[in-house]
Amino acid sequence: MRNMNTRKIYYPLYAVLCFLCLFFVSCEKPGTDTPRDESLVLKVSSDSVSCVPHMGEQTALQIQWTAGTNHGTGSAISYTIVISHEQTTMDLEIGKTADRTLSFTHNQLSDSLSKYFAYMEDEVWYEFDIYVKAKVLMTGEEQVSDAVKVIIARFPSLFMDLYLVGDATPNGWTRERATPMIQNAVNPSLFSWKGLLRKGEFKILTSTADWLPCYVRDENDASIMHYRKTEDDYPDFKWEITTTDNYTVDVDIKALTISINSIGGEIYKHVYMIGDATSGGWSWDNITELEHPEPNIFTYEGFLNRGEIKFPTELKSDWSGEMLYAPSADCNPAENGTYDAHKGEPDNKWTIHTAGDWSITINIKNTTISFIKL
Repeated sequence: MRNMNTRKIYYPLYAVLCFLCLFFVSCEKPGTDTPRDESLVLKVSSDSVSCVPHMGEQTALQIQWTAGTNHGTGSAISYTIVISHEQTTMDLEIGKTADRTLSFTHNQLSDSLSKYFAYMEDEVWYEFDIYVKAKVLMTGEEQVSDAVKVIIARFPSLFMDLYLVGDATPNGWTRERATPMIQNAVNPSLFSWKGLLRKGEFKILTSTADWLPCYVRDENDASIMHYRKTEDDYPDFKWEITTTDNYTVDVDIKALTISINSIGGEIYKHVYMIGDATSGGWSWDNITELEHPEPNIFTYEGFLNRGEIKFPTELKSDWSGEMLYAPSADCNPAENGTYDAHKGEPDNKWTIHTAGDWSITINIKNTTISFIKL
């Protein structure tokens, strides 16, 4: 009888203990743990990190740390990661967590350094101390790990201005008159431009005051840019435009990507001719407009005097507008000729040596000009 009573008491007690165990486990807050009694230690994935713009969303640095101890109190622990250089610190409040890992992408790490350590120069190595602080929430006691040293170089800060320069662009290789791009109002790393690009080359400047820094084309992939800070950096490859047309150019200076797309349409609405070879001479009031029989084709048939000639595309009497110029000074007209389109110098013109009736055909898409003596 005694054994049977013992069994009747034992099973209910066992069930109560099981229930209590389940109760305490289920009451633990999700996303936290109850750390064991261990030393607080921090580790990093690398002791040197060079932030690379085109790897922007890839992981650059990962920080991991042990739980530390709550000294048997059962209290949760709150964590803070500290990244310091000299007297300046970046404190990252992590709070209570069971996932003691913090990762930075190249973009995040570079942006964080720019924000907290603004005095640092771009692309220069600096040594940082990284450590973790752990605070026992029940008692307020704080533990601090030993610091780990990491050297980091951030990539260049975002530029506020970009310019297209090259013989494919409206103002050619004249750096001081390079064509400005438009910065996105929401995302400052994005720039765009829309307009006429001719057969030729271009690259992207960050200032009209100097040729460096600039962005140049990847040797093998035209959709990738490289940041060129010095002459010893990536080679000075340029983007090539093979067909004169209207284009959109979209750039992301964080991702180091570029998109160049033809959008078609009329390139010029008007083409005129001016010079002492024409009936109106050098007078803007008596300028002659060419016929426009089809998109991007302009023609003239009639009398030309001996003398010089060039072809404005805009009526700007101060001579500041764009024109179609001869490829060289004192150029002889030819049936299969070409032209250069730009503003200002060099002011090369064709020279008509024989007065009489002439036929002129300009193909804007092909960048060709044909003079035929009738």
